[in-house]
Amino acid sequence: MLRSQKGFSLVELMVVVAITVILGMIAVPTLVTTYPIYKLKKTSRDLCSNLRKARSMAIKYNRNVVIVFDVVNHTYAIDGGEPIELESGILYGSGSATAAASPDASLPNDGVSFEDNQVTFNARGLVTPPTNRGNVYVCNAKGGACCAGVTTIAGNIALKQWTGTTWQ
Repeated sequence: MLRSQKGFSLVELMVVVAITVILGMIAVPTLVTTYPIYKLKKTSRDLCSNLRKARSMAIKYNRNVVIVFDVVNHTYAIDGGEPIELESGILYGSGSATAAASPDASLPNDGVSFEDNQVTFNARGLVTPPTNRGNVYVCNAKGGACCAGVTTIAGNIALKQWTGTTWQ
């Protein structure tokens, strides 16, 4: 009497392995090129969110709230709290962006155009002093750049990305 055998043959297994390897060879280069862009966008969105959080805290607690940017250690802190690190591979700076299209009059050397590398929101959510509007630029090794900044005295916060020719 013949017994029925269960399982996969070696040929079937090798076909599945070959298909998996081919799909992996297609997917890996795409991931390698998009991952630095993803990290840059994530860091800039987090930075923008934390600027908005600081402004909200100033209004909620009816007091000044300060964000200090530490360009040497690649961190920033809200109101003297625990430092928030930039993603690995992300630095303060403008990458391959040119000064001609900068949201500021010129691109800052250290990546932060706020006076003394800090911005203060008062109890009404306004920037203090009113002249301290600016941007924080972050970039990756591929030359990509984003900036989050306070665009008006009223404390409006905007996020922009360098497209290769302009900030959008």
